[in-house]
Amino acid sequence: MVYRSNTRLTTSICAPVILSLFLFATGFACSADLPTRFERSYSPHRTVHLTISNVNGKIHVFSWDKKTITVRANAASSVLIEDEVVGDDIAISTKRNLRLGRADFEVWVPPDTSVIVKNYMGDIEVRGVNGHVIVTSIDSDVRLINIKSPSVDVRVTSGDVYFEGELNEGGSCSLQTMKGDLDVTLPAAASFNLNARALSENINLGTFLSNLTGSSRGPKGVSGTYLRGGPRLSLTAYAGRIQLHKK
Repeated sequence: MVYRSNTRLTTSICAPVILSLFLFATGFACSADLPTRFERSYSPHRTVHLTISNVNGKIHVFSWDKKTITVRANAASSVLIEDEVVGDDIAISTKRNLRLGRADFEVWVPPDTSVIVKNYMGDIEVRGVNGHVIVTSIDSDVRLINIKSPSVDVRVTSGDVYFEGELNEGGSCSLQTMKGDLDVTLPAAASFNLNARALSENINLGTFLSNLTGSSRGPKGVSGTYLRGGPRLSLTAYAGRIQLHKK
């Protein structure tokens, strides 16, 4: 960084000092906005519960065939990212600040990892995970792809939720958005007990509807058993549509 008389002598001394202070302040302000990179790798001995808590930015979680967990984030320099490992629990979080700086996460995990994602704003994607999945957010579009989890719980205040995966016997899948659409794709042979509510829009069950037994239909909801039943599928859209598709 660059640091910066009779009347004529006084002016010649003050001008360089003022210029130097200006350049110092400008350089500091620019450096404060430069992005920083967070990267950690973990080698757990058993199945892990991983929690990612963010304030502003996207979170993408992918499964891979390695036994390690790798977390990478590009963040504004004003964002503090901390991690904590306690037994089989790994928690990574960003700290809130007045500037609301952005942090974007990319995470790779073994398929059986249980994943908890918490976000205030920013898109969320979880792909190929077989462990428990919990997602909560204020303002996020959520995509869950190739999921084979024993339990899925998604709660979004504002945003669309897309789910494509399988339902485990004895398991549950609960998707809820206050303002947004739910779009769910399941195998044609999937069996489940359905409880769907769309308080201001419509529910489209597609060809699943023809094999829904014991069904109860109201102006705002549908419930019933598809094929032999089993896993619980709960879909709630307070201000949005619900669509169910066969894969």
